[in-house]
Amino acid sequence: MSNKDLALILLINMLWASNFLAAKIGMEIFSPILFTAIRFSIVILVMVPFVTLPHGYWRKMILVGLIMGVFHFTLMFWGLSLSPDISSVAIVNQTFVPFSALLAMIFLKEKIGWRRWTAIVLAFSGVMVIGFDPIIFANLLSPTLVVIASFLVSLNMVIVRTMPGIGALNLTFWTAAIGVVPLYIISFLVEDGHFSAVQTAGWEQWTAVAFSAIGATVVGHGLTNYLIRRYPVSTISPYFLLVPVFAVILGIVFWGDVMTTELMIGGAMVMSGVTVITLRSGRKKSDEQADGA
Repeated sequence: MSNKDLALILLINMLWASNFLAAKIGMEIFSPILFTAIRFSIVILVMVPFVTLPHGYWRKMILVGLIMGVFHFTLMFWGLSLSPDISSVAIVNQTFVPFSALLAMIFLKEKIGWRRWTAIVLAFSGVMVIGFDPIIFANLLSPTLVVIASFLVSLNMVIVRTMPGIGALNLTFWTAAIGVVPLYIISFLVEDGHFSAVQTAGWEQWTAVAFSAIGATVVGHGLTNYLIRRYPVSTISPYFLLVPVFAVILGIVFWGDVMTTELMIGGAMVMSGVTVITLRSGRKKSDEQADGA
């Protein structure tokens, strides 16, 4: 991999890690669902000139839009808004990796060896350890919502794998386009203070929403799509393990996160399990590609 592409991977990691901080800043004023709806509105406006219709996949695309665009982001940002820190959310969010391995075994008939089984148990055990952190334990709803949101990511990944030919940009756009109207409706039904939030939000909150939409989503996913066209997914995906690492650093430096013993031990367990699953899955795909060559 060239130095330029390695630099792009680092940039993507920073953009996605910074999204946790941006969302936290934005939700100081905007309620979680409203934040998500405005974010999607910006994504749609920026991306609409570059997308195509998902011919032949409308039913699955609508399902993806509901699972990811409505339920995942609602639960994820709700959980993040309730969390006193960024670090725990960024780490617990990684449970989508073991969830994906389990769902691939159930629905796609993939085999899981003892190493990945051990890693799955280790990752989920790490989440339980994080839950014993006194700060997190005071509001267990936050990690619970994030775990459910992460499960929905893995469910979405299984569906997307049955949709060959749909690029990352198209998936991103249609997820936003399908989810945005339900999000606004749900927001106006269950949240309040919308007009007050829009009027009182300062440049920090509007910048946070714009960054989450353009920086993390449009640019981040766009660069990822570029790299996927140049390298196998199994080559790129291990590098994205840096996202929670960068998010924890940003949380400590800019949000005042405190690295408790529970968070450090549990985080190490989660990331160790996720790393093993990612590397073993990548190796398995490489072996299959070699066998089919």
